[in-house]
Amino acid sequence: MARDLEAQRAMNSEQLAQRVKMGDHLDIAREIEHFALFTGRKEADAARAQLAAEGFATSVKRRGWSKFELRAGQSATIEAHEVDDMVCRVFKIIERNHGSYDGWGGSLAYPPASGGTS
Repeated sequence: MARDLEAQRAMNSEQLAQRVKMGDHLDIAREIEHFALFTGRKEADAARAQLAAEGFATSVKRRGWSKFELRAGQSATIEAHEVDDMVCRVFKIIERNHGSYDGWGGSLAYPPASGGTS
């Protein structure tokens, strides 16, 4: 789990490099989901509302006895500068509401196969 924004940015770079090796086209939009944990429902709901106001689809659910998991999704491309900007916005909202950012994920994206004939 990332403890600070700089550590998360380093993990962004690593994840993007791995995605490129797997053939991901970072310039193709896909659903990106961010994860965060909170010890209080009130804080998780406050972060959820703020992220929803930023255009994210959000949900909060109990995880175990004492934690709440927030998920926030949005369609986006994931080129380096875009990921860093998006993560920074989400990270700051999570941190401001006393949560712990737990990273992001999304499917790999490939260009559509050409349907032409030879």
